[in-house]
Parts: sequence; C-alpha cells; structure tokens
Amino acid sequence: MNLGDANLKSVNTSKPQLIRTLSGHSAAASDHYYSLDSSSDSPSTDDRTTVIRYQTPPTHRRSPATSQEQLQPEKTGPLPIPKKRQRPAVNTRRTTTIRFAQEQAPKRKPVPNPTANTWHPTSNEISPPTPGVDDSPYIRFAIDQLTRDEELLGRSRRPTESEDSYPVRRASLGDRSVLPPTQSSPQAQPEARVAAPASRPLDPYPPTDFLLPALPPQDFFRYPALNYKPTLIKLLPLCVLIFFCLSMIAALVVCSVWSSQHNGLLQYDGVGTSRYFLFEFLPQLLAGAIVLWVLLVQTTVYRILPFSVLASSRSPRRSQVLNSFALFPTNYLAPNVSCFKNREYLVGTSFLAFWLCLFTIPLQSCLFQTRLFPGANQEVWNWATAQPIAWILIALYALLVVALVLLVIRFARWETGLKWDTVSLADIFALLYRSNILSYFEGSEIRANLQRHYEPGNSRLGYWSTSQKPDRIFYGIGEESTAVRRYSLEKGKLRVKGPEDKEADPASMDLESQRPVKVETLESLQTNVHSPGVRYRWSPWFLRESFVVAWIVIALVLMLAFVIVSFVHQAVQVGFLPLLPAPTTGLAFSPADFLYSFLPSLIGLILFLCWQSIDAYFRALQPFANLANTRGTSAEHSLLLNYSACLPIEVTIKAALNGDFKVAWISFISLLSLVLPILGGGLFTAQFFADKQQVRIAACMPAYYALVVFVVIYALSFLLLWPSWKRRLPHDIRTLGDIISFVYQSPILADAAFHEPRSKIDLVTRLVSYPPGEKTSPRYAFGVFVGRDGREHLGIDRFQRLGQGEMIVTTGGRR
Repeated sequence: MNLGDANLKSVNTSKPQLIRTLSGHSAAASDHYYSLDSSSDSPSTDDRTTVIRYQTPPTHRRSPATSQEQLQPEKTGPLPIPKKRQRPAVNTRRTTTIRFAQEQAPKRKPVPNPTANTWHPTSNEISPPTPGVDDSPYIRFAIDQLTRDEELLGRSRRPTESEDSYPVRRASLGDRSVLPPTQSSPQAQPEARVAAPASRPLDPYPPTDFLLPALPPQDFFRYPALNYKPTLIKLLPLCVLIFFCLSMIAALVVCSVWSSQHNGLLQYDGVGTSRYFLFEFLPQLLAGAIVLWVLLVQTTVYRILPFSVLASSRSPRRSQVLNSFALFPTNYLAPNVSCFKNREYLVGTSFLAFWLCLFTIPLQSCLFQTRLFPGANQEVWNWATAQPIAWILIALYALLVVALVLLVIRFARWETGLKWDTVSLADIFALLYRSNILSYFEGSEIRANLQRHYEPGNSRLGYWSTSQKPDRIFYGIGEESTAVRRYSLEKGKLRVKGPEDKEADPASMDLESQRPVKVETLESLQTNVHSPGVRYRWSPWFLRESFVVAWIVIALVLMLAFVIVSFVHQAVQVGFLPLLPAPTTGLAFSPADFLYSFLPSLIGLILFLCWQSIDAYFRALQPFANLANTRGTSAEHSLLLNYSACLPIEVTIKAALNGDFKVAWISFISLLSLVLPILGGGLFTAQFFADKQQVRIAACMPAYYALVVFVVIYALSFLLLWPSWKRRLPHDIRTLGDIISFVYQSPILADAAFHEPRSKIDLVTRLVSYPPGEKTSPRYAFGVFVGRDGREHLGIDRFQRLGQGEMIVTTGGRR
C-alpha cells in the first residue's frame, strides 16, 4: 500500500460515521486518485477526524512485514485533518468520508517515540492492543485498500456477508455514478457492526450461471433421442443369440433322451473318422462360437454401461461412475462382481452367467462317450450321451438365456444416453466440450490411482442448458446445479478458473507474492509432469518387464516339455494308463474319459482367457502408443482408432492396414487360441488295446499334430509382448475418469472439431479436415503441454498449434 506523503501520527478509535462531502476531484484526471496530505500545518479545530479514501494504483502487493515503508509511530494529541492534493477540477462528485461521532471521546494508544517520522525496517516493536477498543473498522479499511488492485483489473467485487458490516460502499475504477448517501445513523451503525457474522472463507466471485438439465424440443435432426445401442446389444441380435442358446438346450435334451432310450446314438467306428469329429470336436466348436459371441456382447456392455448409468436419473451410484465402471474387461479368469457393488444387479447377474458359460466348452468336450451296448448277435460300441454332463449343460445354457433376457430388460428400460457409439477417444472428448466437471480432475494426470479422488457429486450425461441462457441447449457430461466453467482474462488470453482460484489457506500463502508457498519435497518431485518416473510409471501388471520375461520363459519351457513328452518313446501313439476307472457306467459316464477330455480343454480355455486380457489392453493402449510418436500422429491413427470395439477378424485386418502389426498379430492370436480348448477336449479317448489286453488313453494323432503347431505359435507369440516405453502411461486408462484426466486442461477440448458435432460422420470429417487458417491436417501427441489454466500438464493435445511451439513428447530421452 502506497501512502504517499502521509504522516499518520495517531489513530482515532472512536466509532465511525459516514458523511458525504462534495469534491471537485475526478478519478480519471490523475493517476494518483486519492491520497493523504501531510503538508497541512494548521491543526484541526474539530475533535472529529475525517479520513478520505484514496485508490491505490495496481502495483505489487506487499505485506506489512516485508514492506520497506513504515508508518510513523502513533502520537497522542489532536490529529490533523488529511486534505486532498490540489488537482484540476473536472467534474463534481461526492466523496465518501468516515467521521467519528462526537458523543464519545476518542481513545488513543500511547506512542513511545513521538519524533520518528517513518518506520524503521529493523524495528520489530509493535504496540500492544488497547483492551476494550474495537479495531475492526480500521482493519476493514486497510483490507479495502489492499484489495483495490483487483478492482482496477476490471473485476467487479460482489458484496459478501462479512462486507455488509463495513459502512463504506466499494466503488470500482469504472464507476462514474454519484454514490448514494448512506441511510444508517451513527447510533445504528455500531449495532450493525456488532451483529455482523464472523469472517469465513467465501468465494469473492460467486457464480451466477449454472448448468441445468434440459428437455430439448421435438427436433430429431438437431436433438436426436439419446438411446443409441451398438449392434450387438440391440434387440434383434440378442434375440438371435437367445435362439441359438435355446436350440442348444433343445439339442441337448434330444440327445440325452434319445441316448437313454435307444442304446446310444450312433455306432463307434474308430478314431479320426467323421463320427469321431462329430462327437469329439463339433460340440465344443459350437460352444466356442457361443462363448465368443457372449464375450463380444460383454465387451459392448462394458463400453456402454458407464454412459447409460450417467444418463439414468434413477441410478443411485451415478456419482461414482467415472472411476468405478471400466470401459473394457480387464480380467476374464474371474467373474466381475463390481456391478453388484455399484448396484447394477441386472448387469452383474448377466456377467456372472457369462463367466459360468465359459465352462460349457470343456463340458461339451466330454459330453459324448463310448459305451458297450448289447446287440442282436454281439455287443457293440456306441456313442452315448453322458447324462450328468448333459443336464449340467442344459442348466448353464438356461442361465445364459436368463442373463441375455436381463440385458434386454436393462437396456430397454433405461436409455444409453448416447447419440452414437463411443468407440474412440474422440467420441469421449466430444462429450466434454462444455463440461463443468473438469475442475474436479486438477492434478489427476500425474496420480498413480484415481480411485476415491476426483468424483463429481452429481454427474449426468444428456442435454443441458444454463440458467442465464435456458434456450441454448447442448449435449455432454456435466454436473447438475453447478456453475459452468469460468474464465479470467490474463495477459490477453482466456484462462480457465480451477480449484487454485478459490480462497487458499492463509497459512500456506506467501503474503508478499500472494501465491502458495512452494516447498520442494520428494512428493512434489515425484509429481512433476517432466519426470520420467511419472510419464512411464504405469503399465498393466502382466505386461511389466519382469512378468513378460516370466511369461516368455514359462511358455517356452512348457512348450518344450509338451513336445518332448509327446514324442519320446511314442507315449501318445501307444497310449498310457488312465489311472482312473475307465468303464462307462449306466449313465454313460466314464471317469477316465471325463478327466482326459475336461482337463486338457480347461487348460486350453485358461490359455485362451489369458490372451484375451492381453489383447484388450493392447487394443486400448494403441492410440496412446501412436500419440507417443516424437512428431505426433494424425487423428485417424490416434483419436479415431476404435480397435476396442472391432470384431476379432476386423481388428486384425484394420490394424495391419494401419501399420499396427503388433496389435494385428496379438488380436489374431486371441482368436486362434480358441482352438486350444476345442482340440484339447477331443484329443484323448479311452481305447482297448487287444494286444496288451489293457484299456489305455490314446490320442487322435492328426488332431494332436495340429495342437502341437498351435501351441508352438501361441508360445512364441509371447516374444511380441516385450514392453515398449510408448505403451507406458502415468496411470491406468480403463475408466472414464482415467481418460478425462489426460485432457481436462487440454486446449484440444476447445477445438472446433469437438464443438457440438451432430453425428459421428460430422466429428470424423472435422478431425480429418484442415483447421481454420491452416493448410495441413492437425497432428496430435501425448506429452507436456500448456493447459488452458496457463500451467504445464501431461496429456493429449495438438502437437503444434499455429503460432505456438511444439509439445514435449518424450521425457528422459526414452522412446
């Protein structure tokens, strides 16, 4: 605070009173505004002291503790009346003054040094407060002068509860109107001051524009219904899948009843024949097709469910969607019970049934077994249906039908909240263009785990309007009854206000610079956006270096052991003892046949499911791997990649055409690995060797040779899993919150490409077209950029904008 030539000798502590006097001073006539004049030599004949306010130019704020200017110590005796400096009179206006009442004698504090004219920087002596004297009017007056810079910057300050007790109206620099006189009397003023509430942290600029749910007009072209469903979860495809399950149930019932009433189904004619394929490989082949279809439906539900919950007004767990619902399945070996925790009981029951449906493949492999039946002349070996296995399969397929019906009910009763399928990063970014939940993600891009952090209280997906513009309807994710994003103008650029703009704890503030105190700690170094430890911190646990090495070693060792054991001493050709009872019971069940059919198929199923998790993460991580290119990449190879939503064969072809050969091969292996449980289940059967008069377990050699080839391909494919730095990120990407954390301050959300696209075609066209004023297609990257708040962030943005520098894509010299 600049006091000019003020010579403050004492402080009057009597109760203030507002009076108004005419002044010829103009705020626009001088840069000094108002000041105190200490050159007056005539003492005041009036016992009342008049303090005339002045405005401080927008200079750097200084705390009293660090200021080199000190006020003159207080002095007992009459105070001179400060006068205004003489300036040319431009217009006549009223000046607010504070006059102390005459009814009460002023109380002054004793001053030890009456001859000092200025404060000394080395003096730390401060006079103790006088008991019984209220200094709050003077403190408020000093605060008013210290905060004058904010008014001069053009920000109009709204009154708060704590400001109402101050008897002087605050006027901004642009206020040229005549201030109205204060109606309060000297007697009423102290009562108002006493009744004022204690000061508490309040937003000095409370928002006036809020986000409200909107009901759009009946215009399907501009405001389509928010109930888009991907093809796999539409009513017709689900009904087709239900029909196949019912057909399987019917076939199982027929086989079971016919086999028990007619001495089996067909006569056994040996190993490797057409009938052998019909009873040993075809059942699990059909079961594998249904399982693959079910997994695709499950992946689609994962992708759609978070948005459907956000769009539902009846969902009790809507506030936890962003960080609780995964966008793709990450674990196929165990059932997903998170939906029950999130109160999505219909979907949770369906997912549990889907997981149980996986066991239909190994069960189908041991459904038909050979049994000796009496014939007309002699006993014959016939294929028969194992009754316990058949009825277990019937129960599993019936449960699968119920699960599919529950899905139909779930997505028929509740809208999905989508205009089109959210299969890429660009589809998610389009929902955040005018979102007001982004401030909750402050600092989230460098956190290792976003769980229990950054949860907006009442998020919603749908149509919105604002309280100030109710006719302006838009679509996206937002928080109900919460202020829209606010901006401030700093250095000629719009800056998004975030949590750092709120009132900070005074204990953590530097009074000299009015900024938080910076303390270099280990935690702050670990959360630096330039730190390689932050940038390359995360990868899926099964794709980390140590685990990948372990998978490669285990796969190669098991492959060699499998090949060696299979062909040494012709163990597979001549067979081996079953170690379990081999004869078939009256229910056509053989313990030996069951074990050596179910167990190999189960092992193959586990290998198949393990690769599905690898495939899911490689598909999801590929856009980020392309964004890690040191020169950026196009939108077609990053923001618009939709590998996670593609069919198995489709993703292989598309990835190969895009040059993502690792994803193409891994997706191909994920489909090829389904052959392992199918071949493994029909490989071994119990056969009677007449020359040895023994029942031994022998293999179908053509199928065994094919299985060896597929096992070798599967094992060698682990060598492609060697991790690269491009696929490492600061944290996981499986939830909506994880994705938003990389763009919450990115200027990419303000690009015209994401400004209310009407359709997916419109969005794609904008992203692949030239931006306004540019002659090349934009390139995007993942790295360090300057966000809309003026600070550096780690995430996704344009690699280079017109008139700006390039992003920092690599850190630590890693590629």
